[in-house]
Amino acid sequence: MSDPEILTENDTASERPPDPDHRLGVPDDGDGLRYPMEAVPEPGTMLEVADGLYWVRMPLPWSLDHINLYLIDDGVADQGGWALVDSGVRSDEAMDHWRTIFTERLGGRPISHMIVTHHHPDHLGLAGWIAAEFSAPIHATRSAYFLARSLLLDVREEAPQEALDFSRRAGFTPEMVEKVRVGGWGNFSRIVWPLPVGYRSMAGGDVIRLGDTDWHIIETAGHAPGHACLYSPERGILLSGDQVLPRISSNVSVYPTEPYGNPLEEWLVGLARLRALPKDILVLPSHNEPFYGLVARLDALIGKHVSRLNGVVDLCATPRSAVEVFPALFRRRVRGMEFAMATGEAIAHLHFLEALGVVARRERDGVTRFERIADYDEAGLRARLAAITEEERERAPWKA
Repeated sequence: MSDPEILTENDTASERPPDPDHRLGVPDDGDGLRYPMEAVPEPGTMLEVADGLYWVRMPLPWSLDHINLYLIDDGVADQGGWALVDSGVRSDEAMDHWRTIFTERLGGRPISHMIVTHHHPDHLGLAGWIAAEFSAPIHATRSAYFLARSLLLDVREEAPQEALDFSRRAGFTPEMVEKVRVGGWGNFSRIVWPLPVGYRSMAGGDVIRLGDTDWHIIETAGHAPGHACLYSPERGILLSGDQVLPRISSNVSVYPTEPYGNPLEEWLVGLARLRALPKDILVLPSHNEPFYGLVARLDALIGKHVSRLNGVVDLCATPRSAVEVFPALFRRRVRGMEFAMATGEAIAHLHFLEALGVVARRERDGVTRFERIADYDEAGLRARLAAITEEERERAPWKA
């Protein structure tokens, strides 16, 4: 294995910060989906995707080079303002595009609500700036908001010991661990505008009324703690954030900040819950294009992740570290800034299998390896997720 550049979610070692949504595998074609939009909005413009709902696209400095943001008419009879869902990353380029939209595209009406789906910089990066410009409240889940606040305040010249231990346990060489140490800690604050002290908390089951439409909050963790989707039963529209993307799969990783977490289970449960929504709704994702075919996409994502666990289990016939299970998860060699994210994804899969009782951890020489101790019941897992879908369908408030 070559000695790659090691970057983490928080580091400052590179001029191109790591992308929390970066896809390590090969993007798929989103089979069975229908894309209703014939054009993509240029930065600084708005494209109407439904009555009073506009699509904005901002550039990102990563291999995934864009993010979709959405403006919702929050007025009645042209009175009131606009609700903005997500903001883009903090950059001079994005701020210039927003100034164009604010002065030329909004009809002189302000941003009245700044809604954040989750804490990642491409979603939250300019929320504080936009909220301050318009004296607008920021709406976010409690997990998302306070995680962002803590990351903004945590800036260090060297990575903390917890991050070094995390890397060592995952199977990093001493040279790689040293790169983590000198890489620093605190990149988040460089690409996220400071946040206000106060915010408006939202949680799964809440309803936010924007204009004359009720939007239901559906929490779907896994990709990020407290990730929120917005769903309008009346309009048949889902703002899916990063939970459901049509052409790529969301990054689901374990980080040093929660080293024993099980985010893959949370993400799969979130997919199963969304599967209770109607098949024919319009999905507005944070990356790629708006699409129809929600259930088909959810089935593909669930099927892919449930199936590829088999490869991890097979490798763990011999105890394996997180780094040693890469071949079962990624179709190409992992290098550079991708290495830390690949490690986080590998750990997420191993922790999920551990929670299922399929593998057990073995600690030796400071490295955590996982060994197969039972058969992986793929059919049982699929049945469990299907049961979650049915439970969600029965208790959905819009069904009442």
